[in-house]
Amino acid sequence: MKKLTEDKILAYIEAHLGMEYRQEDFAEAFGYSIDHFRHLFRMYYDTPLGEYIRRRRLLQAAKRIGDGEQIVDIASLYGFETAAGFAKAFKKEFGFPASELKKQDNIRLDVLPEPEYDRNKIRISFLDTPQIRVVGKSVIPEGGADTDLLEEVAYWLDHEFPETDPAVLAEMETFKDDHIAMWYHPPDSQEITYLMGPVVKKVTCVPLGFIPVTMPGRHYAVFETKQDSDKKELAETVRYLCKYIFNKWVPANDVIVDRMGFTFERYHGNKVSVYLPLR
Repeated sequence: MKKLTEDKILAYIEAHLGMEYRQEDFAEAFGYSIDHFRHLFRMYYDTPLGEYIRRRRLLQAAKRIGDGEQIVDIASLYGFETAAGFAKAFKKEFGFPASELKKQDNIRLDVLPEPEYDRNKIRISFLDTPQIRVVGKSVIPEGGADTDLLEEVAYWLDHEFPETDPAVLAEMETFKDDHIAMWYHPPDSQEITYLMGPVVKKVTCVPLGFIPVTMPGRHYAVFETKQDSDKKELAETVRYLCKYIFNKWVPANDVIVDRMGFTFERYHGNKVSVYLPLR
């Protein structure tokens, strides 16, 4: 189980739950735009930032009410405009009214659930890559910053990407059956977008509507399943890998994720790998 004191982001949020902190304030504290911070939070912790903050505030409020403090005072302290609004949120979260709190002894005060994964199905290797160039088509998710990123990996499988002129692909010298997909935060935009496109040798002629991305050479942990997947299974395979990486492997190992790099999906035919940048 990930402990609050072992994670700087979670510890900072926990220390400021009783203050008038907005999601934007938490993002600013770590030097991110709000959209990028929400994206990172969802990817690393498998829960939306707003939902996490709401739950932690309710859990802290529950503890203080259980210690004898007044509901109306606690509601105001944790950002609820009215006691009625707090009461509604409390009952929705825990299944009983706050006034009955002292009769209950089974409120879960954990931070994040511990998922189960079959390590024997996953192959992990470590790789130093040269510079990688991708020319991708952008698809902005309908849910915007609140998109469930771990559920929406392999996003391209549910969307039609336009065909690219073979002559243009030939000019960029694409690698055969080598495509990359990833969530991308353009430097000049606050929006999170999803890119999918071929790995290329050069980006001298980029098709209209496509975005060139150059990823410097980095050290990666590479995760893949030990068997190929057909197209119907690809999305679930990638989701399985990503949840294993961020919910199990990263917390359990002495590694530092390089947040200046990109985590991406790489497809070779029906084989998929997930690349995690490490320092």
